[in-house]
Amino acid sequence: MEKERESAAEDRAGGIQVIARTAKILNALGDTPDGMSLAEIAKAVDLPRSTVQRIVSALSQENIIQADRSDGVRLGPALLRLVARVHTDVVSIVTPYLEQLSREVDETVTLARINGRGLAFVHVVVAEHILRVMPPVGGDLPMHSTSGGRALLAMHSDSEVKALLGQHYKRLTDRTVHSITELLAIVEETRKRGYAWESDETVHGVSSLAFAIDTILGRYAVSIVLPTARAAEKRARVAECALRTKEALAAEIGRASNPIEPGDSPR
Repeated sequence: MEKERESAAEDRAGGIQVIARTAKILNALGDTPDGMSLAEIAKAVDLPRSTVQRIVSALSQENIIQADRSDGVRLGPALLRLVARVHTDVVSIVTPYLEQLSREVDETVTLARINGRGLAFVHVVVAEHILRVMPPVGGDLPMHSTSGGRALLAMHSDSEVKALLGQHYKRLTDRTVHSITELLAIVEETRKRGYAWESDETVHGVSSLAFAIDTILGRYAVSIVLPTARAAEKRARVAECALRTKEALAAEIGRASNPIEPGDSPR
């Protein structure tokens, strides 16, 4: 009987270890949307390549990941379908807050997430102003020039920002930030004040203020988008309402652990 109990305990411990290792591999792949080799995964998760190969093979059979000789290993369709369902749930939870925020500031409010090196809109609440901004759902914009992108970048360390964006700093207007040094300074300022701001850097005549929420359901950016003609007089009010909504959403959905704090990011 004692041996049976010991055997059962060993089986449980082994199962927990496999789950933990699998989670590490999935997290590593989630941080590298372009794919990783087995050697890169093994180094990232500090596991033997043979162990990584066994887990990758099992996950691949379930379509949780995709393993391709040319593109490497990346997240698969089965997992992405689950992620899509989570995003749908997030939209249903967040929408009432976005609608309230839009009414308070009388401007368009968007919900977005990182998509590769871009910012993808997943929901938009359009203001009723005659002069208003209407970003397209599903449309991608650059991370470096948008307030939503900067708010999400502020949740990463500076080294992660560099790895995520590489040298992709296309100038969309004459005001667009176009150097990593300038961008990292903006990201650090975003961490300090709790929101990001941009004016005429993505589209002439359009400004935006955004905050990011780092929750148990993922990381999202909420942006208030408005014509630059109204931006200066409304910025303080918009920032106040945005930060209040940020706290309300964190309380509603829950906070993720280990956020990047101002000054914590290694350069």
